Amino acid sequence: MATLLSTLAAFTHFLTAYTHTLLCLRTLYPRASFVRARFHNTAVYQSRHPLVCEWIRDAIAAVRDELLAGSVARIAIVIYNYDAGGGERGSARVMERYMVDVGSLPVVDKRERNTDIEWDDARGEEGDSDVDVDLSEQFRAALVSLTSRCAQLAPLPSSHCSFNISLELKDEPAVDPPLPHPQPWVPVQPSLQKTGRKGAAPDEHGAAEQEGRDLGGAKVTPVRTVEAGVFRFETWIEEAKAKFDMRLDPEPQNRAPVQNYL
Repeated sequence: MATLLSTLAAFTHFLTAYTHTLLCLRTLYPRASFVRARFHNTAVYQSRHPLVCEWIRDAIAAVRDELLAGSVARIAIVIYNYDAGGGERGSARVMERYMVDVGSLPVVDKRERNTDIEWDDARGEEGDSDVDVDLSEQFRAALVSLTSRCAQLAPLPSSHCSFNISLELKDEPAVDPPLPHPQPWVPVQPSLQKTGRKGAAPDEHGAAEQEGRDLGGAKVTPVRTVEAGVFRFETWIEEAKAKFDMRLDPEPQNRAPVQNYL
């Protein structure tokens, strides 16, 4: 049987391996800074840089807190490109978003997070919650699919790329953004905000960036649907229009993660 806490533990371990592997596959850091590892009997990559590892660990711990609250619809690992003139937030252009739809993950009262949970399948029959083996196979298939899909993507600009982890909150029921102090989340730029949730902030020239223009991407590539017991989520890749419009720069630059975004 599975509990909410054991379910989230399995998911956050998967998300950690997914993030490290993605950063290596998309060359956000030099390949030499990663080591090969095994996760659910499949090959993954892990950064060897302690600050990168710490950043990812802290970010996913913050994601877990919001998942426990039941406020998250989607998680996105977002790759940005910054103009050569600087790294201001206003100059960031979305290149790719690696989406994980977690809107159907179970929401459980705090007092019952260690209680076994079950679900009914589409045929109205009780589902089998003893799915450790199946879940391992699903995670392995998702990571293999990520590797093959990344190999088919158009290349990223070779300089001034960075990443963050962002959340899209549920609309129904409406939830408040996680903004109490201290907190690791800040609002995303207007181009990634859902229309109607917040007004677009003016840019450095005094003009408002078009709200929500980077949501959905110019090209979408499915990765994998994971479904096992109480675990049900979908993954896909969104490539933004700005990525295809940019001229590739042959000169590589140092890359570093930016602050978490909401």
